[in-house]
Amino acid sequence: PYSSNRHADVLGEEPTDEAAKFRLVEELKNRAKGAFAQKDMPSAELLYGKAISVLATLPGKQEAALFSNRAMVRLNMNKVEESLEDSKKCLEVDPTFVKAWHRKAQALIRLNEWDDAIAAAEEGMKVEPDNKAFPEIIEKAKQDKVKDAEDKANLKRDAQDVRVELFNASTARTPPVKKATEKKEGEDADNSMRGYKVTADGKKTSYFHTEISDEAKRLIEEQGFGKPKKIEGEVTQAAADVKGGGSQWNQAGTYEEKGMTKWVQESLQAALKGITFEVPAGSGGSITTTEVGTITGDANISVSRGKRRHLLDIAFDVEFEGKMGDSTGKGKLKISEVSTGDDEPEVSMEIDSGASPQLREVFNAFVKPAGQGLQPLVLKELKQVVAEYKAK
Repeated sequence: PYSSNRHADVLGEEPTDEAAKFRLVEELKNRAKGAFAQKDMPSAELLYGKAISVLATLPGKQEAALFSNRAMVRLNMNKVEESLEDSKKCLEVDPTFVKAWHRKAQALIRLNEWDDAIAAAEEGMKVEPDNKAFPEIIEKAKQDKVKDAEDKANLKRDAQDVRVELFNASTARTPPVKKATEKKEGEDADNSMRGYKVTADGKKTSYFHTEISDEAKRLIEEQGFGKPKKIEGEVTQAAADVKGGGSQWNQAGTYEEKGMTKWVQESLQAALKGITFEVPAGSGGSITTTEVGTITGDANISVSRGKRRHLLDIAFDVEFEGKMGDSTGKGKLKISEVSTGDDEPEVSMEIDSGASPQLREVFNAFVKPAGQGLQPLVLKELKQVVAEYKAK
């Protein structure tokens, strides 16, 4: 069934032993993240779904993140009911999974379930009280609920007005038609047309036409009214403060968009390249970032009606190199779901096949974890770049 999909090789795979299943799941997750970064939502949904079904054959091995990620993909595909079900399944596996509470609330808002959305956001705040996204969702749900009530009231009132108008129209009496009277002999026939009149020179013209006397025409001609004049001197355009920060040509403040992908690429290259983490315990080893790969996704700033909006939804790789004595090895951090929101980006690690077993242990201990080593240093610099982007 997946022959037309470019991921058919893994989607059609059916491993039997546990180790092979775990290897397949890791491959599926990596490909799903890549598909999401490329906006290929149908493939991302299939890949996450395959990973979920494979882990379902291993008792107690379900991963909450897979349901949460598929919920996010389905929200992007406007499969709101399915996204809500994935969020619920995620919370069954791990009730403390913050992103699932966030996505559950988002889905409920789209379904116009305002009170349930507020309840979901409040549960998320219990898990992570400092998360600013939940108060925003609660405020949006309250505003949407009020607006929905107003819209329904207006619709009801309009429908009532239409019924009254239809009733009045159906019961109105037709006004009597006056019979035409014949002209008596000797009376002049009225050949004038309504809205027209005859001027002094006998011409027929509009009733609203104003006749100008010869004296008035002479004065107008002497003053030069109605004749084009050359404007002397240079015409300069004063610089104006454009509302919302749009460009000078867009004084009206209508929609304007500026691509920021190049700026983001250069800023990430400058901020994330050359970050070094010294491996502890006197080993003399270190891990250093060496390159930032080409970013995929969108980065642009739009100005509409005086309001600036910063769109950021990108993914990229950060390559790193580790040294322990005479051993060297390389790998990369795959970072996706980078946005201007409060959600943390998704991060995974890949190690090159040439890395020694000793360096693999170091990378797993000091690159892969989000709480220690190289990764938190990279994420700290990344947040700084995002903050600078939001300030533009």
